[in-house]
This record gives sequence, structure tokens and C-alpha cells, in this order.
Amino acid sequence: MEKFNFKHFPELITKRLILRQPHIGDSKSIYLLRTNKKINELISRKIPQSIAETTKFIAELNNRFYDKKNIFWVIVSKEYNQVIGSIGYQNFNNNFSYAEIGYELHPNEHKKGFMNESCEAVINFGLHTMNLKIIEAFTHKDNEASKALLKKHQFVFQIKRREKGFENNRIFKLKKIKIA
Repeated sequence: MEKFNFKHFPELITKRLILRQPHIGDSKSIYLLRTNKKINELISRKIPQSIAETTKFIAELNNRFYDKKNIFWVIVSKEYNQVIGSIGYQNFNNNFSYAEIGYELHPNEHKKGFMNESCEAVINFGLHTMNLKIIEAFTHKDNEASKALLKKHQFVFQIKRREKGFENNRIFKLKKIKIA
């Protein structure tokens, strides 16, 4: 199977969502996501101080896509044509058989199945289009919704592993099943 080539950003469509490349017009929405107190309770990351900083972040993400370093989709509600979250892959290994998945969803959209729908599309893309063999997720030990989502998608908790420098994170792994 030919590997994904990172020449054209992949847009993924689900029943209720469009997962697409972020653009400068998304700066305010992404800023509101990345500065949301509820989201950041369980994520350790640098919080943007301005929309201009978020605009620069979007440009960096898009450059990293073309440099084959990540794929960062914004999650857009078809109903409202509004960015409600993000999801993506990063930290690919040298032969692109491994990636880490990360995601966030605006708290107003929790418990509506949007992240489940997004994960299904992105995991399917990762396993079947990119031909990833292993996908890992690093989630806070107290993020019960994230842990339940990962288990629903067949990720397995890695009991003995810890992320150095992020002792509260727990690691979940999904391995592509080989079909004989």
C-alpha cells in the first residue's frame, strides 16, 4: 500500500462534521479552544496570549504538515459551520508507521458524540490511508471521558508506561491488526 504523501491536506467528512485544514480565519475559534479553562484543566501546554499568537500557531501547524511532522484538523460542525474542536497526529516515527493522536472539543459540545465521530474518521484515515501500525494517545489520568473514548476505539491502556515529565498522563495504544 502506498504511503500518504503529505502533498494535499486530507479533508475528512462525517455525518455531522467536516475535518479540514485550519486557516487564518479560524484564529479566533482556535484561540477560544486553546484558552478555554475547562479544556486546559487536564492538558499541559503553552496557552496563547493573543489571537495573533494563535494565527502564528496555525501557520506553524500548516508548515509542519508540509514538512511531514503532523496533521492537525479543525473539527467543524456542518450544522453551524463553526470550529468546535481539533484532532490530529504528530510525532511520527521515521517510516511513518507510528503516530500520536491528540484532540480537544469545546465543552459546549461534550457528550454529543462529536469526538467519537471525529476519532473514528481520523483513526480510519491513519490505519488505512496512512498505513499506521501503531497509534498512541497520552491523556491525563483524571480525564475519564478521554479514557472511555480511547477504550471505545480499541486502544489499550499501557499499565507500566509513563510519559517522562508528564507523570499524570496515561498512555493508550492501538495496534493495527494484521489480516492474514
